[in-house]
Amino acid sequence: MKEAREKEHDAYMRSLSPEDIKRENAFRAAQRKAGKSRKSNLKDRNAPKKPLSAYFMFLQQIRANPKLVAEIFGDESETTKQSVLAAAKWRSMTDAERQVSICVLFLISS
Repeated sequence: MKEAREKEHDAYMRSLSPEDIKRENAFRAAQRKAGKSRKSNLKDRNAPKKPLSAYFMFLQQIRANPKLVAEIFGDESETTKQSVLAAAKWRSMTDAERQVSICVLFLISS
């Protein structure tokens, strides 16, 4: 029963146009503002994604290069601790170093 409803709901969501989603989100926002509903906005699955920020490009560069992984993460294998180490490295870099880091990533990926 639940699976059938979920399939029906997914089919309905796929059938919505971007204008339909925009209209529904405006309605939901008005309902939330009036205190009548707690439903969140619908997400358009076909909408383009935002470009990566400089920090996330930096993280991609680290993960793609085994030498950088060893240098920054060391022996750490836990993801949360790796994130802390990467953030510390990012904060310690100057703006010029960050720009060079991002430019290198663009040259490698091109």
